[in-house]
Amino acid sequence: MTASRIVLVDGDAHTAAVLAAELERRGFGAVTVVPAAASLPLALAQGAPDVLVVNHRYGDESALAACRLARQHAPECATVVVTAPGPALAAVHEWARQLPGIDVIAEKPFVDDRFYWTLTELLAAKAAVRESRRRAERLAQLLPEGAVSSAGEDAQKRAELFEAAVLFTDIRDSSRLANQMAPREFFDVLNLSLSEQTSRIRLWQGSVVKYTGDGVMAVFRGMGRSYLALRCGLELAAMSSGQRLPYGVGIAQGLVLGGLIGDAGRTGQLRQFDVIGATAHLAARLCALADPGQLVATNGVNAVAQVRTPQPRPIAQVSIRGFAAPVDCVKFSFEAA
Repeated sequence: MTASRIVLVDGDAHTAAVLAAELERRGFGAVTVVPAAASLPLALAQGAPDVLVVNHRYGDESALAACRLARQHAPECATVVVTAPGPALAAVHEWARQLPGIDVIAEKPFVDDRFYWTLTELLAAKAAVRESRRRAERLAQLLPEGAVSSAGEDAQKRAELFEAAVLFTDIRDSSRLANQMAPREFFDVLNLSLSEQTSRIRLWQGSVVKYTGDGVMAVFRGMGRSYLALRCGLELAAMSSGQRLPYGVGIAQGLVLGGLIGDAGRTGQLRQFDVIGATAHLAARLCALADPGQLVATNGVNAVAQVRTPQPRPIAQVSIRGFAAPVDCVKFSFEAA
């Protein structure tokens, strides 16, 4: 059994010692004995216990005070009240109706192992919650902020289908530019460019999904996704025209699938978040059609966004590799600085 921390509140030193010894003998770990509810805050300050066990005697309302203190100072701690049958049991049940923080009421004497089984189940449940939280925290580190509607445990089990405007940028002639710079210089200039693009994307409420080596993939969600993505793309294209590593921009809108991909392994650390689907591929293909300082978007994106400045140039019936039907597009251009 995994070591746990149990705090036992019992004003009778003899019964407290007997119960604590039995708990330790059964493998529940060290038990901290607190003689009175007034001493409980000090014990809780040393670390929240997994389980608080309160030994109640009829007419002694300090047990209720202990439960309230535990709920206040250690809200995630499970609370078990041990009491005798009859009026004492009825009193604790009444407390439980007033104080939702009482998780289990155990009846004395312990003629079988039910009390210890209950503790085992409580500790197992707490361990499961902790592990779930750890996995969710690890998952949150993998998920781009705002890329999906919710990042929780379910996101590890299923991908999310949603409408999005997908934006790609890609440096033009990057191999030649890389050969003209020292590796460290190219790295620093590229990193600065990607950082500036990321800041602009976030300013327009987009979420960076990934860096594609020398470019960025981002998604925009919500009612204004077309407008936000297009205005962001136009600013990026304008920024590109004056940079040492100029890039093109492509935007498409439609259904995409977002989730973790890759080898899950034992810990899931090899997985990474990605957004896939025909819309993502189309945005990447349109980006490849854009020269430095240009943005190419589907006509549908601009039909929703209604951007007229700078003046878009229609490009009808564009053949896109991998797509059976031609696509109507618009192109926005910025003069190189």
